[in-house]
Amino acid sequence: MNQDQNFNTQGLIEFLWKFRKQLIIITAIAFVASIVVSLMMTPYYKATAVVFPTKSNSVDFNSNGRNSVVEFGDEADAERLLQVLISPEIRDSLTNKYDLYTHYEIDSTEAHSKYEFQKAYEGNVKFERTRYNSINIDVYDTDPIIATNMANDIVRLVDTVMNRMIRERAIGPMWAVQGEVALIRDEMGDYSDRLKSLSDSGVVSKDERGNMYADYLEALKAGRNDLATEIKRKIDATQKYASDYDTYSNLTEFFSLRYSNILDVNDQAHQYAHTNIQQTIRHSMAEIPDKKAKPKRAIIVVFATFSTFVFAVFVLLALQRLRELRQK
Repeated sequence: MNQDQNFNTQGLIEFLWKFRKQLIIITAIAFVASIVVSLMMTPYYKATAVVFPTKSNSVDFNSNGRNSVVEFGDEADAERLLQVLISPEIRDSLTNKYDLYTHYEIDSTEAHSKYEFQKAYEGNVKFERTRYNSINIDVYDTDPIIATNMANDIVRLVDTVMNRMIRERAIGPMWAVQGEVALIRDEMGDYSDRLKSLSDSGVVSKDERGNMYADYLEALKAGRNDLATEIKRKIDATQKYASDYDTYSNLTEFFSLRYSNILDVNDQAHQYAHTNIQQTIRHSMAEIPDKKAKPKRAIIVVFATFSTFVFAVFVLLALQRLRELRQK
């Protein structure tokens, strides 16, 4: 086995030495050509902004709950943020502001212009979630200022899009809750009016009923006939309408509690429907790059030269093998 390996190695070395001139010429041509091509390639600059997602319930204005506006989101929140970043709304906003069709030299009247533009856009605007759940927003462009402005605009557009989505989601519930608030307020007003009417007629609450007879007897003993008459009026009215008074009183307490709870929900829905806050935790905004990100000319030259050398070796081996087969 070692002899075969030594033989193959020796044969390869002899082959390389035999065709050294051809390989040197081909490799040199590839080296020069790769240098020329790499120099002709347009340099691109990369601007990067880094944001963290917030909790999905971060817009929580309920004073009784835990405020999570500044809490970092989890993987689900990061994926949700990624979906917003790749949304057509952000892409179209950037397209209109920077006239990207013209900037990417794409004719919008061509048959497949949208496909070509989407491919160019996805090649120049990239989003990546890191293991720490942060989102890297990378924008490549031939102009470093445009790349920086686009990356920072994307960060700001995320807030705009997410706030709009929250507002649209909250509009319906907000009107429904406001209708419920008005209905409860009307019912409470009706029960309060009935309680007031019963109270004016002399009906008293449960807490006051226990001492009414004792107060009545004391008033009679003291010779205070006017007071005794008033207490007797209340006793008679209470005996007649006590059940109605208790019913309306219980309903009033029930709807008062319900009204208090629905007001909290109403405040929450109103805040959601008018929210306009920062929806991401901004780790760093993009800064103007002073060094090109691609192409990596040295890597291109080395890779192209080495690939050409290997390809030339295989081609020469194949040609030599064909020559040997023909001879046989």
